[in-house]
Amino acid sequence: MKPVEAFIFDIGNVLVQFDVSRAERALAAHGLVLPERAEWQQVAHRYERGALDRDTFLVELRELLGFRGEEEFLRRAWQEIFEPNVPVWDLVDHLHGRYPLFLLSNTNDLHHEYLAEEYAVFEKFSDGVFSYRAGLLKPEAGIFSLAISQFGVDPAATVYLDDLGPNVEAARSAGLRAFRYDLGNHGALLDFLHTQGVQCV
Repeated sequence: MKPVEAFIFDIGNVLVQFDVSRAERALAAHGLVLPERAEWQQVAHRYERGALDRDTFLVELRELLGFRGEEEFLRRAWQEIFEPNVPVWDLVDHLHGRYPLFLLSNTNDLHHEYLAEEYAVFEKFSDGVFSYRAGLLKPEAGIFSLAISQFGVDPAATVYLDDLGPNVEAARSAGLRAFRYDLGNHGALLDFLHTQGVQCV
């Protein structure tokens, strides 16, 4: 087995926890109710793929809500759904400077912008591939190929962490040493890293 040479991290429910119901509660406090999740998630999905730009997404979200207020409120409600996953932040601190660290995430520019501004942990990553820029979504094979090429990593020597099974399977198919992260069992990740010869944790 090759020594580990690099790490690629997913963002949601790995580096940060997220809870969409926070946005729903913020909207409800202003008398606004999102339609059925399947309906607005379809819009969000197009936004994450990069099929909608920010302005068009916000227009479509306004229409779904019947919202006529300040855009700043709507933007913040959409963004403020995250909280740190401290155990993984501690892991990043241990790995930073020892290994190149990269990001691979299904996200949109509003969330990406917010996370980069609010959380200094993201400064420790050298590069990232983001679905809204790539025009691809995990678990599509193309986004993993893009990440491997862009980061210049050897997939067989690169650990990839994600919370979703289909993404982990797609990453393994791309040759990455992928592990499915469970927010409720951080110790399993540390055990896995020890089996991969990562001695700094």
